[in-house]
Amino acid sequence: MVAAIKKKRPMKLTNDNYYSHDTDFQYLSKSVFAMFENCEASAMAQLKDEWKPQPKQNGQPDPLIFGNFIHSYFQGEEAHKDFLKDKDVQKEVYKYGNPEKGFKKAYSKSGEATSIIDKLGLNGRFNYYYKPQQSESKEIIVTGQIDGYWWKGKIDSLNLDKNYFCDLKTTKDIHAVNWIKDGDYNVKTNFVEAYGYYMQMAIYQELIKQTFGKECLPLMFVVSKQSVPEVANLVFDRRDPDVNYLMNDAMDKVKELQPHIWRVMMGEEKPENCGKCEYCRYSINDPEFILPTEIEV
Repeated sequence: MVAAIKKKRPMKLTNDNYYSHDTDFQYLSKSVFAMFENCEASAMAQLKDEWKPQPKQNGQPDPLIFGNFIHSYFQGEEAHKDFLKDKDVQKEVYKYGNPEKGFKKAYSKSGEATSIIDKLGLNGRFNYYYKPQQSESKEIIVTGQIDGYWWKGKIDSLNLDKNYFCDLKTTKDIHAVNWIKDGDYNVKTNFVEAYGYYMQMAIYQELIKQTFGKECLPLMFVVSKQSVPEVANLVFDRRDPDVNYLMNDAMDKVKELQPHIWRVMMGEEKPENCGKCEYCRYSINDPEFILPTEIEV
């Protein structure tokens, strides 16, 4: 099955099928790769529609819809209107799921989403590099092969004339401490490395090159989800040795892990439980006895 995917081009991607699990089983993506890194069993259960993460508690907005609300706003008026027509979106953003009742707090004029949109509007570099691009240059689908495995990506804003692309992110706190595993140790780092954004930018750069034949500079515009938002404008410039190393290291990780992930997706290997995530808490009901010293932290 792996050999076949290397030779045969998968189904054509469109805006309608890009996020479907049908195409997830034909193309790898950064989001699916990250799911498998976190927990293989949970990833497979989600891809097979056997499990969905539980809704956020205390009225917290759905992170995917929240992010797409902001993305679609800057994609253009028509794109934002189309986004708000989706029934699942309406349940999330409107009171009682009814547009006539008005937006829920997070999406209202004084809400978190509007605060982020307003903050981005004050960002001169965002307005210069990201915002002016036509809707035809937003949400661009790119595909390509990495060591023979097909990948897909969706570029927030792409400028092929000036050889750069933009990604828009929100994060809880730009300066918050994050921890990642490095062998047997936990290492302190920032959100860029913790959330795999070096990997994402390296993958997107490669897929753009394969799709359009151009080497594009990755730019990232980040807004914090604080009561008073902060912005950061990031450039992933490979001329900097540290950035180049981290992007290459991330791509090496993709090449190392993707064969195993693909075999799990194709049913050739059994997915492993991480033992800690929401899905594992739900699905593991009769665990083996372990010593108290064996509890993982």
